[in-house]
Amino acid sequence: MKKFSDLGIKLNEDKNIFQVQQISITDVTNCEIEVLDFATDVKTKFGDGRYVVRIRYENEERKFFTNATPIKEALDKIEKSDFPFKTVIKPQKFGTGNNKTYQFT
Repeated sequence: MKKFSDLGIKLNEDKNIFQVQQISITDVTNCEIEVLDFATDVKTKFGDGRYVVRIRYENEERKFFTNATPIKEALDKIEKSDFPFKTVIKPQKFGTGNNKTYQFT
C-alpha cells in the first residue's frame, strides 16, 4: 500500500488555514476583539474573494469570513508586523433599506 507522502501531492502551504471555531461577524459587532491574522481570496458558498480573519474574542481564538470592503481594504494596508491589534467592528449603513457593511474603528 502506498503512503500519502509517496503520491507527490503538494499542498498549498502559503494559504493560512485557521483551525479554530467559526463565529459570525455579527456576533462580534460592537465588541472589542484582537485581530491575530487573516487570509485573502477565500472561496465560500457565498462566493469568491472573501477574507477569513482569525481573532481573539472573550479569551478564545475564533475566525470569521467577510466580504466587507472596508475591512478587506484595512487589512491589506496593515503591515504584518502590526499584528495583533485591537479593534471594534462597527456596522455601516449605505443606500436604502437594510444594506450595510462593516468596518474597523
